[in-house]
Amino acid sequence: MKDIHQLKARLAVLFAEQYFAVLATRAGDSIHNTLVAFAASDDLKTLFVCTPRATRKFANLKQNPSVSLLVHNSSNMATDIRQSIAVTVSGTAEEVPADRLAAARSVYLAKQPHMSGFATSPNTAIIEVTVGRYDVVAHFQDVTILEIQKDRIVQP
Repeated sequence: MKDIHQLKARLAVLFAEQYFAVLATRAGDSIHNTLVAFAASDDLKTLFVCTPRATRKFANLKQNPSVSLLVHNSSNMATDIRQSIAVTVSGTAEEVPADRLAAARSVYLAKQPHMSGFATSPNTAIIEVTVGRYDVVAHFQDVTILEIQKDRIVQP
């Protein structure tokens, strides 16, 4: 997919339909993967996740803010090879500062209203991932890379 407007529209639909992503964080030589509920900003430049502060992923984020998320729509069927899409999100994570917390929480809860108690708990941090790029794989091997902050598609 080489048209940037079509690609962004496809990402927006995928992110609206999928409630969960796999978040990869790193501490030293150890990589930690965890399932998280997420939400995307309208411009796709930021993703939001919530986590209790007393978790390994939060400690990892504080130590190393470089993260990756995987969002996909496969359903564990043979037809996924032709029909599914998988997106690797590369970005930098940080806890949302107090002056932007209400806006971030609003974006998150618009998609994940069932997470309200969790997202508003004083022990929960809302994390914003500033997305650097999306590696989009469709039809099993059709790879497109979108550098979202520069608003351009680059060759894989």
